[in-house]
Amino acid sequence: MGYIVEMENITKTYAGVPALDDVTLRVKSGEQVAIIGSSGSGKSTLLRCLNHLELIDSGRVAIDGEPLVETEGGRARYRKDAEIRRLILHTAMVFQHFNLFGHLTCLENITIAPIRIKKEPAAEVRARAMELLRVVGLEHKAGAYPGQLSGGQKQRIAIARALAMRPSVLLFDEPTSALDPEVTGEVLRVIRELAAAGHTMVLVTHEMGFAREVAERVIFMDMARIVEEGPPEQLFDNPGSDRLRTFLQAVI
Repeated sequence: MGYIVEMENITKTYAGVPALDDVTLRVKSGEQVAIIGSSGSGKSTLLRCLNHLELIDSGRVAIDGEPLVETEGGRARYRKDAEIRRLILHTAMVFQHFNLFGHLTCLENITIAPIRIKKEPAAEVRARAMELLRVVGLEHKAGAYPGQLSGGQKQRIAIARALAMRPSVLLFDEPTSALDPEVTGEVLRVIRELAAAGHTMVLVTHEMGFAREVAERVIFMDMARIVEEGPPEQLFDNPGSDRLRTFLQAVI
């Protein structure tokens, strides 16, 4: 089983301050990986470098076996823009704050990218979108606008929108952190079902119980580096570093 994601020796700085310091992450097809750590540890930056929302300083990123960026002469060299656009379509991000288009209906939010970017037939895309709305339990909201939805409903629409692109890997950036506790469960239920169905995903989360339940592998980041990684029972039950032990005592 090959790697969908290969991020090797990634460095990224902001004004000289390391955001990612020699980070390597590889994800196999069908694997679910959770990334945990305190705020500012580099978790979200790692996802954003994977789908080209942030540019790395050095290292290598490959998606589905094709390099997006490699290092030459100590500096990152990206592929041409058209090749980058093609490669990042293999990923789909679910953001912390939904990022839905307020002037479009839920159905239109889901269909706009496959129709306009991937040039797929509109009727086929709409049919797939309605099925995805059923998957997330919101088929009755097809004609509603984001302003008419709760936070949990908005996030489920955002998940359906990501799935509509039929990506190789789903990226979740703290998908429940902006939600009220009473609606967090409905979003986690959808993600849990996607994991059970075998979707490849990388999930940045502060929900420790959920990470333990859903992920096959958990990665702990601190100070821009990966400190520990392994099966959830290993990290949560027998942390190998004082830093992870301190972090878990603070959040569990």
